[in-house]
Amino acid sequence: MTTNTTASAQEARIHDVVDAVMDPELGLTLGELGMVKAVTVTEHQISILVALTTPGCPLKNQIQRSLSDAIDDQDREGRQLKVTFTELTREEKEQAMQLARKGAQATDLPPALQGTQLLAFSSGKGGVGKSSLAIAVAQNIAERGYHVGVLDADIWGFSQPQLLSAQAERLSAEGDAVDFHINPYLAPTGAGTLAVVSMGMMVEQAGSAIMWRGLMLSRALQHFIEDVNWANPDYLIIDLPPGTGDVPMTLARLLPTTKVALVTTPSALASHVAERAASFAIKANLALLGVIENMSWIDCPHGERLTPFGQGGGAAIAAQYQLPLLAHIPLGESLHDMPAIIDLTSAILEQMGRQEDALGACTAHLWDALTVDDPSPLR
Repeated sequence: MTTNTTASAQEARIHDVVDAVMDPELGLTLGELGMVKAVTVTEHQISILVALTTPGCPLKNQIQRSLSDAIDDQDREGRQLKVTFTELTREEKEQAMQLARKGAQATDLPPALQGTQLLAFSSGKGGVGKSSLAIAVAQNIAERGYHVGVLDADIWGFSQPQLLSAQAERLSAEGDAVDFHINPYLAPTGAGTLAVVSMGMMVEQAGSAIMWRGLMLSRALQHFIEDVNWANPDYLIIDLPPGTGDVPMTLARLLPTTKVALVTTPSALASHVAERAASFAIKANLALLGVIENMSWIDCPHGERLTPFGQGGGAAIAAQYQLPLLAHIPLGESLHDMPAIIDLTSAILEQMGRQEDALGACTAHLWDALTVDDPSPLR
């Protein structure tokens, strides 16, 4: 009797942990959505059965990783964790979508970002070329005729003004304390436009140190998101500071539909540190788009190709988190003109489009197609 009671208590405790895991796109828990179908604890294994709205949900791997992170060593007690997936019934899908509608109302984008696709460039450490890649991709998207916002979210380590050769530009503000907004720096780019906001365009001197922490950093990012006249860009590219501090956490809270591209170099150290950024994105319920390996090689004038930072870092972290490896980017003076950057931009746009299309039949966006009068999208 004691053994059975103990096992039941363990199952109940683990079931509570599983129920509390968040769906990475909706911001609702698996328990709230009715997706946890079974939790079984035996002597050697913890088995979890999760029901999705479609077996091909592109965030399945991220949900599995979240479950693995949530069930700690104390809960496992040496047991193997086994996660399997099934599909919600039609009635269960309808109930989940009703909850999703309510959840969506609580996570609406600010009016100036309605309809905007959000992409953050993240890294575990500095010095991997994340900011340079972010602006190069933003420029290439704009050249294809899109209106692209660029948010330099590295509040104290801003670099976008320098990368754009716009150090002398200053942002203007309008309105009063009740109705206040910031006008971004506009840069016509090819057939499109860049709209850029950076703390470097607000300080009096480009070399001034921003000595802020915690709440002040979070409030600055909130102003950049909510009080900028973004004018509904097609894409908003967000250059995050390296690591997993206050700014990324605020971004996850304010813009929960942001997708994240992980930037690393080929070195084992850089890819190891990038794991923290990947783990953060998962725990913060942000969708991971893929991995970019920067500084992969350099072509010497005499024809030899060198790999000064090693090999395999990008592929390793992509395989670990079951993500696409979006590109290998070589070392070079001008990223913007590189064929590899043009190919990377195409891969990013394709992957973002693929996720949106797939999510149209997945947990995150299925409620958009579901109506009471015509439930046919669920057939």
